[in-house]
Amino acid sequence: MVLDSIDKQILQELLKDGRKSLSALSKTIMKSNNDTMSHAGIAKRISKLEKLGVLSVQGNISIKNLKYMAAFILMEMKNYEEVQKIIDAYSECPRIFMLAQVTGQYNLILGVIGQDMDVLRRYINFCGPTNKKGILHSAILFTSEVIMPEFMPVNLFSGVSKEYKCENICKACNAFLDGKCGGCGNF
Repeated sequence: MVLDSIDKQILQELLKDGRKSLSALSKTIMKSNNDTMSHAGIAKRISKLEKLGVLSVQGNISIKNLKYMAAFILMEMKNYEEVQKIIDAYSECPRIFMLAQVTGQYNLILGVIGQDMDVLRRYINFCGPTNKKGILHSAILFTSEVIMPEFMPVNLFSGVSKEYKCENICKACNAFLDGKCGGCGNF
């Protein structure tokens, strides 16, 4: 899909303020002849961008303001089948805010979020994918501060854990049983 200048203007304005009204947008979105767009025209464009999967208006969360921590897990996998198993197992994990296939030494990178460094360590040591079959090598990078994006679409507060999908069962985990971990659905 090719975005035109109006689509790009709409996306830029919504990036600044996703709650901006259609009438406010109609004052800033300019057509090629320097006329402003009508709010009805902007609504149609937004609807089209949503239907095409280019735009999703949502409530994003500032992990910095919550004082949460993040880490990145880089993994070199044995083969593509093992890559796909990790993707399938962790794609709905509430602690994962990013999951991407990469090229180079590593096949996958996962962005992980936790309330503090101890929670991140427990996740990585007990629940995270680094202990799974098919991993040849992994590296873990703990962030000191997430600078951008300021707000991220993270599923922290659903209260629902997809623990069985990753095959980690909290009721059988020593960290959970000892009270050192609240489980993935507990932020």
